[in-house]
Amino acid sequence: MTGFDLRLHPERLAVGLVPPHANIALTGGTAAIHGTLTTEAGRTVVFPHSLAEDAGPDIRVEGPFVALEVAETLDFSLTGVLVSLLTPLADAGIGVFTLSTFDTDWILVPADDADAAAKALTAAGHSVRTEPGGTRTGASQEPHHPTSDSAQHTEEQR
Repeated sequence: MTGFDLRLHPERLAVGLVPPHANIALTGGTAAIHGTLTTEAGRTVVFPHSLAEDAGPDIRVEGPFVALEVAETLDFSLTGVLVSLLTPLADAGIGVFTLSTFDTDWILVPADDADAAAKALTAAGHSVRTEPGGTRTGASQEPHHPTSDSAQHTEEQR
């Protein structure tokens, strides 16, 4: 599999677990990615770290993180994307929180590990560039399609 182009969004993010009974909105700001995932156990919320102090005692908060965005639209049939990105981070001892949108994948890494994450990913054949000002410019419109090289690499990963 060929390397992926990644955008490092430098704005600080937090991840919080909001209990099912809590009625709080942790949104606002201009973070490149933010949102909520709801399960029976509660709501997991990705939000600007600047709001972490307002979260309240019932909400577990981790962070700060920065976001690495795969800077292209990924075809749904493509396999091995996260493996190719997470393996070098795991080898470097960097913990992650991953998210996927309809178009692409996102990896949150501890803000203090951002430089080490970029180095590990670059050494693994990926490219990382920092978004100026931390604003999202959007994924490219061309989906990343599997090639014979990526299919072979995926088979090797299984």
